Amino acid sequence: MRKLRFDKSHILLWLIAALFLVALVVGVVVLRSESLSSQLRTDQPINVLLIFQQEGKPISTQLLTFYPSKAKAALLDVPGNTAVILTTIKRMDRIDYTYKANNPKSFTTEVSRYLDIPLNGYLLFDETGLSDFVDYLDGLQLFIPSMIIQEGEAPVRLPGGAVTLDGEKVLQFLRYKEEQENEGDALARRQKMTLALIKRLAYSSDYLENNKTAAILTRTLESNFSRQAQRRLLQEIAKLDADSILMQRITGTYRVVEEEKLFFPFYDGELARDMLKQTLNAMSVSSNAGSGGRIYTVEILNGTTERGLAARTAEIFGSFGYDVVAVGNADKTEYASTRIIDRYGDKEALSSIGAVIKCGNFGDASEYKGSIKADYTIILGKDFNGRVCVQ
Repeated sequence: MRKLRFDKSHILLWLIAALFLVALVVGVVVLRSESLSSQLRTDQPINVLLIFQQEGKPISTQLLTFYPSKAKAALLDVPGNTAVILTTIKRMDRIDYTYKANNPKSFTTEVSRYLDIPLNGYLLFDETGLSDFVDYLDGLQLFIPSMIIQEGEAPVRLPGGAVTLDGEKVLQFLRYKEEQENEGDALARRQKMTLALIKRLAYSSDYLENNKTAAILTRTLESNFSRQAQRRLLQEIAKLDADSILMQRITGTYRVVEEEKLFFPFYDGELARDMLKQTLNAMSVSSNAGSGGRIYTVEILNGTTERGLAARTAEIFGSFGYDVVAVGNADKTEYASTRIIDRYGDKEALSSIGAVIKCGNFGDASEYKGSIKADYTIILGKDFNGRVCVQ
């Protein structure tokens, strides 16, 4: 039998390969850190997915978009059961189908592609990580209308009122669902939890200035960022004006497909993509002095004979984060052109509202007084096709 010969040159080759891999990994981490630092220096928008994972699946995914210098931000909820054509498997399924526990790379790629927005990365909170993160911040302040008690394998016991929840209670807040609660209400509740987390981070921002406590906080997270970049990112998030963060959602309908309940966004997601682009544009041109993060009230009136037009348009403006306080019919049904009545006097805000439906036909309060004292009244005319105004 021939003896196996051991070539010492193989050791050198393996050593070189190992050093190359280490250098590659370090290079990628440094590149991510430098990329984030570069965007912060040049005041480019930061887009980060905040993923809350339970039992290996995302129970809530929020896209946080912000401009660092302006402390302006928006939160967009991305439902996990959103129906999309997945590029990785080349067929339609829920957007979180490709999600892998603690490794959401494929998932973030699908979200980025679907929303047509580049993502800097993600911050992932699993059950243990979120619980520890919240406890290190001394709890989250939330409002729960009434006491919640649910029995079962994962019991829920939550106090009612304005309460401070510890890490374990926050996990219960995320996973429970009331009998009469629809999908939209559950998503909105979880989005409010994310907002409470950002507020608490701002309140405890001193923790991020101390090397020891900052290291403790970042260790609770999973992320594609380095620890140094995570700390810098959390510091920037803590600077945001949490009270002015725009809360947005994707609007659509639910359908059962092959015994799977899927969420189909209106206009095949084009509305959500337009919303993101307009939000980024509005944040880029707005000044810090602006309107102090005011959520504008909107009245929508149907000036045509098409039934339900105002109600459907209210869904659009609601998804953009506006407070639709009234929906109804105009004084007549022969409006040829859509018109936006400005009662508030903020031209920047008026332009943003007009951009939602591509309408530049503006008027002042003297033209249409009405009984509702909304900041802006939108009278839909025959030029409105249900999504935008056309010539």
